[in-house]
Amino acid sequence: MFVVQKENAMRCSHIAVMQTADAALAGVKTCAAIVLWTRAAAGRDWTQGPPLSFSLAGCDSMAALRERLRQLAGRLPQGAALVATGISGLAYNELSRLGFCLCELTAFTPAVLEPLAAEIEAKAQEDAPVPTGPVATATPGVYRINLMEVMAAHPEISSKKALRPFLASTPFVELDLICGHMPPWLEEHMRQHRLTCARSHLPDGSLRARITHTLCNEIPQNF
Repeated sequence: MFVVQKENAMRCSHIAVMQTADAALAGVKTCAAIVLWTRAAAGRDWTQGPPLSFSLAGCDSMAALRERLRQLAGRLPQGAALVATGISGLAYNELSRLGFCLCELTAFTPAVLEPLAAEIEAKAQEDAPVPTGPVATATPGVYRINLMEVMAAHPEISSKKALRPFLASTPFVELDLICGHMPPWLEEHMRQHRLTCARSHLPDGSLRARITHTLCNEIPQNF
């Protein structure tokens, strides 16, 4: 059983585990060393690094504690997950501010690394903001937007607010649009600006419209 704080959740390739002097999982106040586990770029194999000495002993002021934690951040990869039995108070606030994804476990074994990483990445996906307009894909000139997701996450955003600024200012080769139905104003816009549209229905009943220019090499700078 583990608890992942939503702050700083992201792609997880580094997990730093706090340990006591006898190598048991530690809390931030009882930590004597930190062991960094690193996942290969492809695959699920994790490599254990050597223990890094770390303790908050002797930090008798808030300034000293902050400085010790900043030193720790300089020794670990940016965005690493930090695992402990408990992290609270000023240490929690400072470590979160420094970019760590904080995780609480009751015990640790290497077997927990992969499910913990999956939980962190799922949390990052949940917390990812829904954009309010089309976003670029990996293919140059191709943009994508799911109007249903946009309008569910941002009720104040209409189809016109989501699309008109893009259509007015962004040169594109293709706009991949998912919606419940084609907005009538967009039908008229496509007619006026010589845009073509290939339509298909997805298994959930939503409409996918792939909007392109009538002449594939004719991409106006402004509409």
